[in-house]
Amino acid sequence: MKSFFAKNWFLVGVVVALVLGFLVPDVGVSLNRGAILSNVLIVFLFLISGLKLPSESIRSGLKTVRLHLFVQSFIFVVTPLYFLSTAWIFRGALDGALLVGFYALACLPTTISSCIIFTQSADGNVVATMFNAAFANVVGVFLSPILLSLLMRSSGSALPLSELLVILRSLAIKMFLPIAAGQVVRRFCKESVSRVKRELSAASNLFILGILFLAFAKTAVSPDFAEGLAELALPFVYLALSHLALLALAHFGARFLGFGRADRMTALFTAPQKTLALGVPLLTTFFGSNAAVLGPALLPLVFYHPWQLLVAGVLLRIVAPKAKEIKK
Repeated sequence: MKSFFAKNWFLVGVVVALVLGFLVPDVGVSLNRGAILSNVLIVFLFLISGLKLPSESIRSGLKTVRLHLFVQSFIFVVTPLYFLSTAWIFRGALDGALLVGFYALACLPTTISSCIIFTQSADGNVVATMFNAAFANVVGVFLSPILLSLLMRSSGSALPLSELLVILRSLAIKMFLPIAAGQVVRRFCKESVSRVKRELSAASNLFILGILFLAFAKTAVSPDFAEGLAELALPFVYLALSHLALLALAHFGARFLGFGRADRMTALFTAPQKTLALGVPLLTTFFGSNAAVLGPALLPLVFYHPWQLLVAGVLLRIVAPKAKEIKK
């Protein structure tokens, strides 16, 4: 039991943060008056992200251009189009806020750490994975909210341009500038950062849990939100099947384009994944003034993240032995 919690403490923490947000929402609201605490957590989270972000791989990973175009197009074009064309059936769930959550999930970049770990374990193209993870997360700070605004427009809940510009400015201050500051520090202290990489990751995860708790507490104050949670069973099944469908699209798309095995592993473990680390603070900022939408918008991402890790772990058990056979 102890080893399970040691390995999965963050996923357990996500559940605890959600439950506490529902049970003691007044505590979260009191701690976060004026959104000061959540903003501080977001700034420190992205300062650490800047310290850890392997942006040097962007400069060194430009060789497999076709693969990069495929992965980035899958992340920011194929996946949003998939959810746009299929998720509309849930437009009435949680007063339409759940549909916004699906669109928000669709627009996020890939993970950084987990996709690299899975690609490396599957003997994939690790350099290409690092490039795509770093590039997607850098441009995603601005591209993801713009894409989300476009998808919301299609559902009849478009943001006014003035409000979108305010959100982008807020994202630049709270997310992009801390990332840039972290990158500057990384340039001079890369070895020191590498030595405390595990501690930085743990701190990042704690900040994410704190932001999650505050975000759900803000939404759970409304009694109408708890009543709508009974509607989530079918949407979660849809999300689980959607991830499997996107995995199949990534795999067969990479095979159709003639990528070698290592590049196919990169596509498989990078293109369909979505980041909780960027998603939680981004959505907290995007819907900071709309508590009724914030909680439901986070729910698809909170479900999708552990599900994609579980599926990737199962896939790894299938592809890793094949990699060993090829090396022999």
